[in-house]
Order: sequence, then structure tokens, then C-alpha cells
Amino acid sequence: MAKGSYRLIAGCTLWGLLGLFLAGVAPARAEAETPQAAAVAAENPAAEAGEDSENLRDPAAMAELKRATTFLAGLPRFQFSAIVAYDVIQADGRRLQFEKHGEVYLQRPDRFSADVHLDDGRHRQFWYDGKILSIAEYSKKLHTQSKAPPTIDGMLDMLEGVFKDPMPLADLLYNDLGPLEERALEADIVGDAMVDGRPCTHLAFRGETVDWQMWVEQGDRPFIRKVAVAYREQPGIPQYVAWLDDWQTPEQFSDDRFKFTVPVDSQWIDLLLAPPQVDPEGGQP
Repeated sequence: MAKGSYRLIAGCTLWGLLGLFLAGVAPARAEAETPQAAAVAAENPAAEAGEDSENLRDPAAMAELKRATTFLAGLPRFQFSAIVAYDVIQADGRRLQFEKHGEVYLQRPDRFSADVHLDDGRHRQFWYDGKILSIAEYSKKLHTQSKAPPTIDGMLDMLEGVFKDPMPLADLLYNDLGPLEERALEADIVGDAMVDGRPCTHLAFRGETVDWQMWVEQGDRPFIRKVAVAYREQPGIPQYVAWLDDWQTPEQFSDDRFKFTVPVDSQWIDLLLAPPQVDPEGGQP
């Protein structure tokens, strides 16, 4: 993951690119500080910060997050579908909500494809074969290609740098999912919950600028079934929610899954997507 990139846990992050998680704040904690405690903190602020951090991270919540990320990172290949609802805060302060849906296919360490439909009719598809990233905008009959790093992690970092768009679901696609644990300053188990009829454990986390929640399926296959993100430092605190379904772990994918073929009547362009702009009259990026 690139330093300073727009990761779910570090700021505003492939689904935003795939057009491009969610509301809910971990329980607040506040205690009165005595003069004696303040004096101790002044003498050893680093020790107090470390102790407070551990106190705010429920070990059971961190263990459940670790269980889910270890399971996901250990899968050699997987696919899932997603339905996403996200806010776009307008210049006049209005909160507009939009949706997108699509499918993601991933094979470690260097194969990826995604097919995305936005609610305004746009249709985008992405292919990555370990060398080249290809993007097609079917609704506008446009396509482009670019050399890409040799791993999925490097490719995702490149996308974030090029498009500078929130891409929360990308955080689940990296080979290294350790930063999800490292960035959690607070962690709680909210409780049991049902997502699309499946028993899940509802987790809540707070990072430096972002609050996020995860619903992890119970049992021996802890797929992440829902994610929610709230960007606390963004105007209007926009939120992003994704429901993940139809998880599959096939023995293999066809090579054609990650092979780009120029769409009929499509025109080459050097840059497919510009950085997102807010339309003062309303609309989505």
C-alpha cells in the first residue's frame, strides 16, 4: 500500500474507481482526568498513549478482525458480488445517495478483474494480468491501457494514485491486510447480527480520520458480508456501505477472465477517468 494513499483506514479509498465503507461510530469513551494523572501523563506521554490505545481496542474484536483478514488473505483466488450505496455531498450541503453494483474476481498474486454498473447507466470493466491494466467505459465506448506493477498490491496503489478517488473495497483485495489491524485505534464487538440471513459478528472500529464497521460471517468461513465507512473529516461526513454476496473460491479461473479484448466500436483515450468533481446542481462523480 502506497504511503499516503487513500486507504479505507487512512482517509477517504477500488470501488470508487469501480465507479468508488460506512456509518457507525465505536462507542465513545471519556473519563475525567485528575491533576495527578495529568502530571504522570506529562512525564511519560508515550506510555500513556500506548496504554490508552490498548484499552480502547477490545482483544476479542481485534481477534475477530484478524480471523477474517487471515482467512481472506489466505485464499489463492476468490470472487464476490457487491451492492454499494454512497453519499455525495453537494456544494450547498445537500446529501445525495447513489448506488452501484458489480462483481470482483481476484487470483493472487497478479490477476484481477471487475465489472461495475452505476445507477446512472454507466458500465465499466477492469482487467489486470500482472503486466497491463486495461479499463473500458462501455457506456461511452472508450478504453485505455497502462503498464502496471507486477502484483495486485502495487496495481491497487497505482490506481489510487492515478484516480485519487475513495476506493474502500480495495482494502479487502490486498495481499497484505495487516494495515486494517494497525490503523484501528479503537475496536469493539457490537454483537451478533444477521446479514442476508447469515449469522455474523458486527465489529466497529475507529481510525485517525475514518470510522468503519465490518460484519464477519460466523463459522469456519469468515467471509466479510458487509462493510460501512464514515469519513469524519470530510464535509458532511459522507458514508459508504457495501453488501458483499455470492463469495466463491473456485479451483481455477479461465485465463480469459483476466484478458482484455478491445470492445467493438470503442475509442482509445489516454485518460479514461478524471478526478471526481462535485456538481453544484446535484449529481454523482
